[in-house]
Amino acid sequence: MEFDQLKYFVAIAETLSFTKAAELVPISQPALSYQVKRLEEELGVRLFDRQGRKIALTADGELFLPLAQNLLSRANEAVKVVRNQSGVEVGEVSMGGAPSVATYLVPNLLASFHQVFPRVRVYLIEGGDAHLQQRVFAGSLDFAIVSNPGSPQTLDVMPLGSEDLLVVTSRAHRLADQPTVDLTGLWTEDFVLPEASYHLTAQIIEACRRAGFEPNLAYQTGSLETLKNLVRAGLGVSIMPSIAVSGAGKADLATIRVKGGLTRELYLIRGKDRDLTRAAQVLLTHVRASVVEHMHYPPRGERPMPVAPEPPRPAPAVSTSADQA
Repeated sequence: MEFDQLKYFVAIAETLSFTKAAELVPISQPALSYQVKRLEEELGVRLFDRQGRKIALTADGELFLPLAQNLLSRANEAVKVVRNQSGVEVGEVSMGGAPSVATYLVPNLLASFHQVFPRVRVYLIEGGDAHLQQRVFAGSLDFAIVSNPGSPQTLDVMPLGSEDLLVVTSRAHRLADQPTVDLTGLWTEDFVLPEASYHLTAQIIEACRRAGFEPNLAYQTGSLETLKNLVRAGLGVSIMPSIAVSGAGKADLATIRVKGGLTRELYLIRGKDRDLTRAAQVLLTHVRASVVEHMHYPPRGERPMPVAPEPPRPAPAVSTSADQA
Protein backbone atom coordinates (compact mmCIF):
# COMPACT_ATOMS: atom_id res chain seq x y z
CA MET A 1 0.00 0.00 0.00
CA GLU A 2 1.39 3.38 -1.01
CA PHE A 3 0.88 6.75 0.67
CA ASP A 4 -0.36 8.31 -2.59
CA GLN A 5 -3.00 5.62 -2.95
CA LEU A 6 -4.48 6.66 0.39
CA LYS A 7 -4.55 10.29 -0.80
CA TYR A 8 -6.33 9.26 -3.99
CA PHE A 9 -8.88 7.15 -2.12
CA VAL A 10 -9.70 9.93 0.37
CA ALA A 11 -10.00 12.52 -2.41
CA ILE A 12 -12.53 10.35 -4.27
CA ALA A 13 -14.43 9.48 -1.09
CA GLU A 14 -14.74 13.15 -0.07
CA THR A 15 -15.83 14.39 -3.51
CA LEU A 16 -17.63 11.25 -4.73
CA SER A 17 -16.24 12.09 -8.14
CA PHE A 18 -13.22 10.71 -10.01
CA THR A 19 -13.13 13.89 -12.10
CA LYS A 20 -13.09 16.28 -9.13
CA ALA A 21 -10.63 14.08 -7.23
CA ALA A 22 -8.26 14.01 -10.21
CA GLU A 23 -8.29 17.82 -10.25
CA LEU A 24 -7.76 18.01 -6.51
CA VAL A 25 -4.78 15.65 -6.22
CA PRO A 26 -3.80 16.37 -9.11
CA ILE A 27 -3.39 13.31 -11.37
CA SER A 28 -4.88 12.15 -14.65
CA GLN A 29 -8.20 10.36 -14.29
CA PRO A 30 -7.00 7.08 -15.90
CA ALA A 31 -4.00 7.00 -13.54
CA LEU A 32 -6.31 7.71 -10.59
CA SER A 33 -8.63 4.84 -11.52
CA TYR A 34 -5.65 2.50 -11.94
CA GLN A 35 -4.21 3.35 -8.52
CA VAL A 36 -7.57 2.85 -6.80
CA LYS A 37 -7.97 -0.50 -8.53
CA ARG A 38 -4.52 -1.53 -7.27
CA LEU A 39 -5.49 -0.48 -3.73
CA GLU A 40 -8.71 -2.49 -3.89
CA GLU A 41 -6.79 -5.53 -5.15
CA GLU A 42 -4.28 -5.23 -2.32
CA LEU A 43 -7.02 -4.89 0.31
CA GLY A 44 -9.11 -7.61 -1.30
CA VAL A 45 -12.31 -5.57 -1.12
CA ARG A 46 -14.26 -3.13 -3.27
CA LEU A 47 -14.12 0.40 -1.87
CA PHE A 48 -16.57 2.00 -4.30
CA ASP A 49 -19.81 1.07 -6.00
CA ARG A 50 -19.76 2.42 -9.55
CA GLN A 51 -23.16 3.07 -11.13
CA GLY A 52 -22.53 4.81 -14.42
CA ARG A 53 -21.13 8.22 -13.60
CA LYS A 54 -22.27 8.01 -9.97
CA ILE A 55 -20.12 6.42 -7.30
CA ALA A 56 -20.70 5.61 -3.65
CA LEU A 57 -18.65 4.11 -0.86
CA THR A 58 -19.24 0.44 -0.12
CA ALA A 59 -19.53 -0.75 3.48
CA ASP A 60 -15.81 -1.63 3.36
CA GLY A 61 -15.09 1.83 1.94
CA GLU A 62 -17.04 3.49 4.76
CA LEU A 63 -14.99 1.47 7.26
CA PHE A 64 -11.67 2.27 5.58
CA LEU A 65 -12.26 6.03 5.10
CA PRO A 66 -11.72 7.30 8.69
CA LEU A 67 -8.66 5.06 9.03
CA ALA A 68 -7.15 6.46 5.84
CA GLN A 69 -8.00 10.04 6.86
CA ASN A 70 -6.33 9.52 10.22
CA LEU A 71 -3.18 8.10 8.62
CA LEU A 72 -2.96 11.03 6.21
CA SER A 73 -3.57 13.54 8.98
CA ARG A 74 -0.81 12.07 11.13
CA ALA A 75 1.58 11.97 8.18
CA ASN A 76 0.80 15.60 7.36
CA GLU A 77 1.39 16.60 10.98
CA ALA A 78 4.77 14.86 10.91
CA VAL A 79 5.74 16.74 7.75
CA LYS A 80 4.63 20.03 9.31
CA VAL A 81 6.71 19.43 12.44
CA VAL A 82 9.84 18.78 10.39
CA ARG A 83 9.27 21.71 8.05
CA ASN A 84 8.47 24.00 10.96
CA GLN A 85 12.06 23.67 12.11
CA SER A 86 13.24 25.37 8.92
CA GLY A 87 11.29 28.56 9.75
CA VAL A 88 8.81 30.64 7.81
CA GLU A 89 10.81 30.97 4.61
CA VAL A 90 9.74 27.61 3.19
CA GLY A 91 6.70 25.39 3.66
CA GLU A 92 3.15 24.65 2.61
CA VAL A 93 -0.10 26.16 3.87
CA SER A 94 -3.64 25.03 3.03
CA MET A 95 -6.36 27.63 3.41
CA GLY A 96 -10.00 27.74 2.40
CA GLY A 97 -12.38 30.49 1.45
CA ALA A 98 -16.05 30.98 0.75
CA PRO A 99 -16.52 31.62 -3.00
CA SER A 100 -16.86 35.41 -2.78
CA VAL A 101 -13.82 35.64 -0.50
CA ALA A 102 -11.67 33.27 -2.58
CA THR A 103 -12.59 35.07 -5.80
CA TYR A 104 -12.50 38.73 -4.84
CA LEU A 105 -10.35 39.10 -1.68
CA VAL A 106 -7.76 36.34 -1.44
CA PRO A 107 -5.81 36.83 -4.72
CA ASN A 108 -4.47 40.24 -3.66
CA LEU A 109 -3.70 38.97 -0.16
CA LEU A 110 -1.69 36.08 -1.55
CA ALA A 111 0.12 38.35 -4.01
CA SER A 112 1.44 40.56 -1.20
CA PHE A 113 2.34 37.51 0.88
CA HIS A 114 4.15 35.87 -2.05
CA GLN A 115 6.34 38.93 -2.54
CA VAL A 116 7.81 38.39 0.93
CA PHE A 117 7.68 34.59 1.10
CA PRO A 118 8.01 33.27 -2.47
CA ARG A 119 9.00 29.78 -1.28
CA VAL A 120 5.86 29.22 0.80
CA ARG A 121 3.38 27.27 -1.31
CA VAL A 122 -0.25 28.09 -0.56
CA TYR A 123 -3.08 25.75 -1.53
CA LEU A 124 -6.40 27.61 -1.80
CA ILE A 125 -9.60 25.58 -1.56
CA GLU A 126 -12.89 27.26 -2.48
CA GLY A 127 -16.10 25.80 -1.12
CA GLY A 128 -19.28 26.19 0.88
CA ASP A 129 -19.07 26.90 4.59
CA ALA A 130 -20.05 23.39 5.71
CA HIS A 131 -17.45 21.79 3.43
CA LEU A 132 -14.72 24.13 4.71
CA GLN A 133 -15.73 23.54 8.34
CA GLN A 134 -15.37 19.78 7.82
CA ARG A 135 -11.95 20.11 6.19
CA VAL A 136 -10.62 22.43 8.91
CA PHE A 137 -11.91 20.04 11.58
CA ALA A 138 -10.33 17.06 9.78
CA GLY A 139 -7.00 18.89 9.54
CA SER A 140 -6.77 19.01 5.73
CA LEU A 141 -7.02 22.83 5.90
CA ASP A 142 -4.96 24.98 8.25
CA PHE A 143 -7.66 27.65 8.38
CA ALA A 144 -10.54 29.07 6.34
CA ILE A 145 -12.60 32.23 5.93
CA VAL A 146 -16.35 31.58 6.09
CA SER A 147 -19.62 33.40 6.69
CA ASN A 148 -20.99 30.67 8.96
CA PRO A 149 -18.41 29.61 11.58
CA GLY A 150 -20.04 26.35 12.63
CA SER A 151 -19.57 24.93 16.11
CA PRO A 152 -17.20 26.83 18.45
CA GLN A 153 -16.91 23.61 20.46
CA THR A 154 -14.84 22.01 17.69
CA LEU A 155 -13.24 25.06 16.01
CA ASP A 156 -11.48 28.25 17.04
CA VAL A 157 -13.55 31.12 15.63
CA MET A 158 -12.19 34.63 15.03
CA PRO A 159 -14.71 37.32 13.93
CA LEU A 160 -13.38 39.45 11.07
CA GLY A 161 -16.15 42.05 10.80
CA SER A 162 -19.06 42.50 8.44
CA GLU A 163 -19.80 44.01 5.04
CA ASP A 164 -22.88 45.32 3.28
CA LEU A 165 -25.09 43.09 1.16
CA LEU A 166 -26.37 45.07 -1.82
CA VAL A 167 -29.30 44.62 -4.19
CA VAL A 168 -27.86 44.12 -7.69
CA THR A 169 -29.80 44.81 -10.90
CA SER A 170 -29.11 45.41 -14.57
CA ARG A 171 -28.56 49.02 -15.62
CA ALA A 172 -31.93 48.96 -17.42
CA HIS A 173 -33.91 47.83 -14.35
CA ARG A 174 -36.63 50.09 -12.93
CA LEU A 175 -34.71 50.35 -9.61
CA ALA A 176 -31.27 50.94 -11.10
CA ASP A 177 -31.13 54.66 -10.24
CA GLN A 178 -32.48 54.31 -6.71
CA PRO A 179 -29.97 54.92 -3.86
CA THR A 180 -31.86 52.62 -1.49
CA VAL A 181 -34.66 50.08 -1.67
CA ASP A 182 -36.89 48.43 0.91
CA LEU A 183 -36.79 44.64 0.63
CA THR A 184 -40.59 44.60 0.50
CA GLY A 185 -40.28 46.42 -2.83
CA LEU A 186 -38.71 43.30 -4.33
CA TRP A 187 -41.53 40.88 -3.66
CA THR A 188 -42.61 40.82 -7.35
CA GLU A 189 -39.07 40.36 -8.69
CA ASP A 190 -37.43 37.21 -10.00
CA PHE A 191 -34.31 36.43 -7.98
CA VAL A 192 -30.97 35.11 -9.21
CA LEU A 193 -29.10 33.60 -6.26
CA PRO A 194 -26.16 31.29 -5.53
CA GLU A 195 -26.94 27.60 -5.19
CA ALA A 196 -28.43 26.29 -1.95
CA SER A 197 -25.08 25.17 -0.49
CA TYR A 198 -24.05 28.83 -0.05
CA HIS A 199 -24.77 30.19 3.42
CA LEU A 200 -25.36 33.55 1.70
CA THR A 201 -28.42 32.13 -0.07
CA ALA A 202 -30.01 31.01 3.20
CA GLN A 203 -29.32 34.45 4.70
CA ILE A 204 -30.96 36.26 1.77
CA ILE A 205 -34.05 34.03 1.80
CA GLU A 206 -34.42 34.54 5.55
CA ALA A 207 -34.15 38.34 5.12
CA CYS A 208 -36.91 38.24 2.47
CA ARG A 209 -39.12 36.17 4.75
CA ARG A 210 -38.63 38.67 7.57
CA ALA A 211 -39.74 41.33 5.07
CA GLY A 212 -42.95 39.35 4.53
CA PHE A 213 -42.47 37.45 1.28
CA GLU A 214 -40.95 34.32 -0.22
CA PRO A 215 -38.44 35.20 -2.98
CA ASN A 216 -39.15 33.73 -6.41
CA LEU A 217 -35.94 31.87 -7.31
CA ALA A 218 -35.76 32.11 -11.09
CA TYR A 219 -32.13 30.97 -11.39
CA GLN A 220 -29.46 29.53 -9.08
CA THR A 221 -25.82 29.00 -9.95
CA GLY A 222 -22.56 27.92 -8.32
CA SER A 223 -20.58 30.78 -9.88
CA LEU A 224 -20.87 34.39 -8.74
CA GLU A 225 -19.59 35.59 -12.12
CA THR A 226 -22.31 33.59 -13.90
CA LEU A 227 -24.83 35.04 -11.45
CA LYS A 228 -23.75 38.58 -12.37
CA ASN A 229 -24.04 37.81 -16.08
CA LEU A 230 -27.59 36.53 -15.55
CA VAL A 231 -28.46 39.79 -13.80
CA ARG A 232 -26.79 41.82 -16.60
CA ALA A 233 -29.01 39.97 -19.07
CA GLY A 234 -32.09 41.15 -17.19
CA LEU A 235 -33.11 37.70 -15.96
CA GLY A 236 -33.62 38.81 -12.38
CA VAL A 237 -32.23 40.75 -9.43
CA SER A 238 -29.80 39.51 -6.83
CA ILE A 239 -28.34 40.38 -3.44
CA MET A 240 -24.57 40.10 -3.27
CA PRO A 241 -21.66 40.96 -0.95
CA SER A 242 -20.20 44.36 -1.74
CA ILE A 243 -16.75 42.82 -2.43
CA ALA A 244 -18.27 40.97 -5.40
CA VAL A 245 -19.61 44.13 -7.06
CA SER A 246 -16.86 46.69 -6.53
CA GLY A 247 -14.45 48.10 -9.09
CA ALA A 248 -14.49 46.30 -12.43
CA GLY A 249 -16.85 43.69 -10.97
CA LYS A 250 -19.66 46.24 -11.06
CA ALA A 251 -19.53 46.78 -14.85
CA ASP A 252 -23.01 47.12 -16.40
CA LEU A 253 -24.65 46.53 -13.01
CA ALA A 254 -26.47 48.79 -10.57
CA THR A 255 -26.01 48.35 -6.82
CA ILE A 256 -28.58 49.58 -4.34
CA ARG A 257 -28.39 49.70 -0.55
CA VAL A 258 -31.10 48.02 1.50
CA LYS A 259 -33.10 50.39 3.72
CA GLY A 260 -32.28 49.65 7.32
CA GLY A 261 -29.10 47.86 6.26
CA LEU A 262 -28.35 44.25 5.40
CA THR A 263 -24.92 42.80 6.19
CA ARG A 264 -23.08 39.52 6.44
CA GLU A 265 -20.27 38.65 8.83
CA LEU A 266 -17.04 36.85 8.01
CA TYR A 267 -15.06 34.59 10.33
CA LEU A 268 -11.68 32.92 10.31
CA ILE A 269 -11.84 29.34 11.59
CA ARG A 270 -9.02 26.96 12.54
CA GLY A 271 -8.78 23.64 14.33
CA LYS A 272 -9.16 23.90 18.07
CA ASP A 273 -5.92 23.17 19.96
CA ARG A 274 -4.09 22.37 16.71
CA ASP A 275 -0.59 23.75 16.22
CA LEU A 276 0.18 25.61 12.99
CA THR A 277 3.51 25.80 11.22
CA ARG A 278 5.30 29.14 11.32
CA ALA A 279 4.39 29.70 7.68
CA ALA A 280 0.69 29.06 8.40
CA GLN A 281 0.80 31.34 11.46
CA VAL A 282 2.29 34.22 9.46
CA LEU A 283 -0.17 33.78 6.58
CA LEU A 284 -3.11 33.57 9.00
CA THR A 285 -2.05 36.83 10.67
CA HIS A 286 -1.66 38.57 7.32
CA VAL A 287 -5.01 37.28 5.98
CA ARG A 288 -6.85 38.18 9.18
CA ALA A 289 -5.56 41.77 9.26
CA SER A 290 -6.14 42.27 5.53
CA VAL A 291 -9.72 40.97 5.55
CA VAL A 292 -10.61 43.11 8.59
CA GLU A 293 -9.27 46.11 6.67
CA HIS A 294 -11.69 45.39 3.79
CA MET A 295 -14.76 45.01 6.00
CA HIS A 296 -17.19 47.92 6.36
CA TYR A 297 -17.77 47.28 10.05
CA PRO A 298 -15.28 45.92 12.63
CA PRO A 299 -15.84 42.70 14.60
CA ARG A 300 -18.48 43.16 17.24
CA GLY A 301 -17.10 44.67 20.43
CA GLU A 302 -13.82 45.68 18.80
CA ARG A 303 -12.43 48.95 17.55
CA PRO A 304 -11.51 49.19 13.86
CA MET A 305 -8.15 47.61 13.19
CA PRO A 306 -5.39 49.67 11.62
CA VAL A 307 -4.40 49.17 8.00
CA ALA A 308 -2.96 45.68 7.55
CA PRO A 309 0.83 45.74 7.79
CA GLU A 310 3.06 44.11 5.26
CA PRO A 311 3.86 40.50 6.16
CA PRO A 312 7.02 40.48 8.35
CA ARG A 313 10.11 40.04 6.24
CA PRO A 314 12.41 37.13 7.12
CA ALA A 315 15.84 37.95 8.45
CA PRO A 316 18.52 37.80 5.73
CA ALA A 317 20.29 34.45 5.58
CA VAL A 318 23.90 34.41 6.75
CA SER A 319 26.16 33.01 4.04
CA THR A 320 28.67 30.38 4.98
CA SER A 321 31.39 28.68 3.01
CA ALA A 322 29.15 25.60 2.83
CA ASP A 323 26.32 27.72 1.38
CA GLN A 324 28.62 29.08 -1.29
CA ALA A 325 29.99 25.72 -2.26
